[in-house]
Amino acid sequence: MDKKFYQDLLDQMSDGVYFVTLDRRITYWNGGAERITGYSAQEVVGHSCGEGILRHVNGTGRQLCLVGCPLLAVMKDGKPREAPVYLHHKDGQRVPVMVRGQALRDPDGKIVGSVEVFSNRTVNPYAGTHRDRKDDSLDPVTGLGTRRFGELHLQTLMQAVSGQATTLGVLYVDADHFKDVNDTFGHKTGDAVLRMVGQSLVNGLRRGDMPVRWGGEEFLALLPGIDQAGLAVVAERVRMLVENSWIQQGETQVRVTVSVGATMAVPTESPDDLADRADRLMYTSKRGGRNRVTTDTGPLASAAERPILGTAAPWETT
Repeated sequence: MDKKFYQDLLDQMSDGVYFVTLDRRITYWNGGAERITGYSAQEVVGHSCGEGILRHVNGTGRQLCLVGCPLLAVMKDGKPREAPVYLHHKDGQRVPVMVRGQALRDPDGKIVGSVEVFSNRTVNPYAGTHRDRKDDSLDPVTGLGTRRFGELHLQTLMQAVSGQATTLGVLYVDADHFKDVNDTFGHKTGDAVLRMVGQSLVNGLRRGDMPVRWGGEEFLALLPGIDQAGLAVVAERVRMLVENSWIQQGETQVRVTVSVGATMAVPTESPDDLADRADRLMYTSKRGGRNRVTTDTGPLASAAERPILGTAAPWETT
């Protein structure tokens, strides 16, 4: 069987597959990788995965291009690696995948590179929602739930909270300095940034959580069955994923951060009271300097590393 047969076989896989050399240059990129990341083989082959392409981060915001790269570790000791990470999609958002690395060897057994296989581990049904689907419950720009749909869902959940059938956490998420994006790049790019923020938000949530476009550049996320500690973890993950998202326009990376208010529902309050408190906590994050989370117990400290900016391979610039 010839080389083309195996390439055609790999291209039919739903998983992404790519090969890299010892200096982390991509030499092969299959159809699954194109579908999961949005990047075509033509765009990435010959480049490093760290050149403003995938730039994996883990769930706590570690920049794996600098420390902890699974592929680099595989090429050093030849031992397979597996890790849950968030890759950068061409549309800007962070996407959760499971990566598996295996060493590539020459006929003499010498390590000459590595192969990475990655599969989508998205759990929330709003991830990748198609905006062209005719559904009045979906916002036409972001594909998330509309405010009206969110209000109805919030009312139902608060009835369950009042009856002590569940707990409920709420995230109020606002894109920082979003007007500057519209003024600088135009409303088409502004809409793309809103979709990017919305999908990074979704990909930081759990399966049963509901993301809503609340209005303008504001989002609400409803998290039933969560506790205060879990709410803080999800809120920080959402903030970190948005901070590590960007849209590439020529040499410019269009980025925003978010300010987040995170609160737990009280059985005796109304849905409006809950949303208003989350809103106030979000504005506390704004006043505190933006790009942060404020919870019922105060500002949340972040252990995430700062994003890597620019398109150069970061290990070549540090």
